[in-house]
Amino acid sequence: MLRFVLNLLFVSVFTLSLAAQTGCPGCLIDLPLLPEDTIYLSPAPDGEAGTYYNGDLSFRLPLTTTPVNASDPTIPAGLDISQFTILAVAGLPAGMNWEASQTSFDTEEGTDGCVKFCGTPLLPGLYMVEVVIEAVVLIFPQQTSFSFPLLINPAETVTEGFTVVNNNGCGSVTASFVNNVPSGGVEGFSYLWFFNNGNSTTAENPADQTFDQPGEYLVNYQAIVDTTGFFMTQVSIEQSPCTDLFSASDLKFDLFDPNGDHVFTAPIVGNATLPITYNVLIPIGEGTYELHVIDDDGGLDGADDLCGIIEFGQGVSGLLQDDDGDLHVNIELVHPVDTIRSSETITVYEIPNDPILAIAEDSPYCDGEVVTLVSLNYNNSLTWYRDSVLVVGATTDTLLVEQDGSYWATYTTEDGCLATSLPIAVAFTDNPEGIDLIQNGNLLRLEDESNLPVDFSFTWLYEGELIPSATELLLCAEAAGTYTLVITDNATGCSTSADIAADYDAEVDCTTPTDNIVDQGSWNLFPNPLKSFLFVEGPTGADAEIRIFDALGRVVISKQPVSGNDRVEVQQLSAGAYFYQLVSIEGETIQTGTLMKVD
Repeated sequence: MLRFVLNLLFVSVFTLSLAAQTGCPGCLIDLPLLPEDTIYLSPAPDGEAGTYYNGDLSFRLPLTTTPVNASDPTIPAGLDISQFTILAVAGLPAGMNWEASQTSFDTEEGTDGCVKFCGTPLLPGLYMVEVVIEAVVLIFPQQTSFSFPLLINPAETVTEGFTVVNNNGCGSVTASFVNNVPSGGVEGFSYLWFFNNGNSTTAENPADQTFDQPGEYLVNYQAIVDTTGFFMTQVSIEQSPCTDLFSASDLKFDLFDPNGDHVFTAPIVGNATLPITYNVLIPIGEGTYELHVIDDDGGLDGADDLCGIIEFGQGVSGLLQDDDGDLHVNIELVHPVDTIRSSETITVYEIPNDPILAIAEDSPYCDGEVVTLVSLNYNNSLTWYRDSVLVVGATTDTLLVEQDGSYWATYTTEDGCLATSLPIAVAFTDNPEGIDLIQNGNLLRLEDESNLPVDFSFTWLYEGELIPSATELLLCAEAAGTYTLVITDNATGCSTSADIAADYDAEVDCTTPTDNIVDQGSWNLFPNPLKSFLFVEGPTGADAEIRIFDALGRVVISKQPVSGNDRVEVQQLSAGAYFYQLVSIEGETIQTGTLMKVD
């Protein structure tokens, strides 16, 4: 019941409670106005892969189980929680650290705390961070764990031309691309994308791209912005047929568009010495333009003289001539085009192979033993779990197990990629019930054989060494020292054992009845050896039960009650050594010893 209460308590209490780990000091406790005995956790901010994370979370832990009872009536209210201890945290994104304001809370001194997360998470994802804590409810310490979510959004990398959303991951990455040079519906924009995953496109906004093999993919982008058209920037009259009688010509030019409309008149250059150059900035559309070179005062009647006409357009410029070849004009046109090229790398990390777990020892696995779980393909960077609970401090390739459970391990690469093993079940088998040895004279035997397994085998040892000649549950000690009897349940393979520090009396053999164990008067059993009957004599008015055991400790005769003067038929027994036990009506052992049956 207590563990059930605690499990519910901590799932309800914490959405977060973190242990200290160096690297992120200086969190600040920032709590709203709260009751003293309550449960509260401030929200955890989201992060972004590849971007430094620095966030504080504040919490208040309960003093009793009453706040939990308010939301879950199945949990008893009013149980005091005297202490919390944060033991471990697992499952943070690779690249991140944390540090709490404290790891141990004495509830009488306060239960407010905070934790700072910091570092640069390497990979995006929704991480279930696991916290292992110990709490003392009443006087009982209990360890449990819980998880809380921490969202790390995909990284955004920005280039001059485009932005990548999610530029790295494990096994496979699906990236989105945002064009930073949008056309806005205006003509004159063209695009070219090469993704290096076998795809390319001229779309302004490409579809999401999947990169499903480990490696680095260089995404190349080109945008051509051709929206400003053509401009005439310079006109140079190199040669003109116009002349004046007494001086050089006074030259100018008029410009007409393809519709014949006048566009521009250049200033007159008096007494021009060729070449003459005009710097202008006149937009030139599609079609054929005419440039008329004029001598402003060349006619005898005072009118202007046309020196010639030059035709040109967007595709025709440079040094041009009129139809007669007498007028030479150099026309410079410019066509501003903006070309933007950008690239960014998409990285796909290889997903590691799943850890392969094995049990080092052969079965059976018996209570009290230690079983070794091993990872066959990784030496470190492992996280071990038992029944979904983190095993604190276990990070190497071996885990020593003493409890039943389902165990598995997670391996984390340097890049933050995870692989989880298949679970491996460990079940410990109950050992046979405990046994005790007693000594009667030089005879060693079980005090109580009633709890032996149905199918069992046994072994006797002296000072830790096997006694090969010991083939019966009764053993006649041949020297003083420590004797051990090992009972093995043949159905399970598990064993139990007992030791006895035995004395040795060279004057006593193993067929002589022993003295009384409980002082209830003298009982005599005769004859010994016996053939057909065993006579039992005891104190007047005394009743008892007699039990006779064979060499394997099995009861072969049981008679109750035997009075102070009784006879027990034994002719059905085979020849050999037997052990007897006299038990009072109250269940106390009165006397034990050995008997020899002869034919």
